Amino acid sequence: MKLFSATDPVGHELERSEHARLRRTLAARATINMAEGALAVLGSLPIEDACLVLTDVARRLRVDAHLVAEHVLNMVQGVAVPGTVYDELHHVLDAYGSGGRSAADRVAE
Repeated sequence: MKLFSATDPVGHELERSEHARLRRTLAARATINMAEGALAVLGSLPIEDACLVLTDVARRLRVDAHLVAEHVLNMVQGVAVPGTVYDELHHVLDAYGSGGRSAADRVAE
């Protein structure tokens, strides 16, 4: 790791962009964690299964998990979400919640 001097404008800009990237990453992780908690409550699921639900929905929709997490948080606050997200979320929640799949089943796959 190269250390930059305080007077080096390029180094300062790189440091600032790295801080911004880290802030975005932490914000996305916090959003995902909150959405997993909401899914655990909504679906009466263990937190491990809620994590898998979020991952499955993101994979099925071919989007990042943090985007699905944002939709989940909007949904629990009564904000409309795209129909495809809503439908896929309920489809996957039904599969996990109806005794169909669990974290233990996924490990065995």
